Amino acid sequence: MSFPPAPRLLRQCRSLRRYSTANRSRPVIAVKHLVSPVPYTAALALQDHLVTLRTQQRLPNILLLLQHPPTFTAGRRVRGTDDTEGVRLRATGAEYYETMRGGQTTFHGPGQLVGYPIFYLPDFGLGVRTYIEQLENVLITALRAYGIAATTTADTGVWVDSSENIGNNSNATNRERKIAALGIQVRRHVSSHGFALNCDTDLSWFEHIVPCGLVGKGVTSISHELELATAAGASASGARTNVTVAHAIPYVVNAFGGVFDSSVSPLAGLDAEADQDIDAFVAAKVASTKNISQTEPTVNNLRTKIK
Repeated sequence: MSFPPAPRLLRQCRSLRRYSTANRSRPVIAVKHLVSPVPYTAALALQDHLVTLRTQQRLPNILLLLQHPPTFTAGRRVRGTDDTEGVRLRATGAEYYETMRGGQTTFHGPGQLVGYPIFYLPDFGLGVRTYIEQLENVLITALRAYGIAATTTADTGVWVDSSENIGNNSNATNRERKIAALGIQVRRHVSSHGFALNCDTDLSWFEHIVPCGLVGKGVTSISHELELATAAGASASGARTNVTVAHAIPYVVNAFGGVFDSSVSPLAGLDAEADQDIDAFVAAKVASTKNISQTEPTVNNLRTKIK
């Protein structure tokens, strides 16, 4: 079986240490927004290759922002359930994949902002635990712009408390509700995977799973929280209640700059060639996946399949 040739992103020889930040006062974050929904396997393969290039300092720290088609993913804690959970969840019309990220089962789909930071953590003076805390702070900061008081708990992710956002609303169920999921992987000090922030997600997809394995906890979105606030009279009449991914992106990007104390710019302005190569890579991978069965998309398998 043959596949489209790998784009220049995988072949070109960028000078080593071109993107070293050792002599810079502030790290640089290059933002790449992929507008069209990206299949999960394509995003996973892209992350793998970007991590390799970032490890070699051939690319800047990149923040990938995108949406996936309906997809359930299982983390390391629940791997080996493809024949049971995988079959059941694919019957809903979504895709299902086991991954190497932390955590359990979660959902990705339209209306959810997915962020995959490909960051060399020493550039930011961070270890794994402090990096996760910074990601949580980014989302909490961005949500504050919508008047949503989010926080962290003993459980992973970012949460809202109904009493904080909609007052003493007796109709509110699941007082603690997850608004963003986190799951990362770090290889040679370079991060991948990241976060999923529910903007105007169809929350009914989460009814098919116990999100992240947390029994008795709810799931919410920015739009849902604003709708509840409006219904409870906690926000002004006529205030925005439907928040799309496109509307949320500027707040998230600005929060990354502040929380990570970094300069944030579009990748196209920093490295137009790399920006174009990422688009070409995704297009080639989408074309190739039409001929690939839905097997577990491990990093090694994907590297073999797309060559």
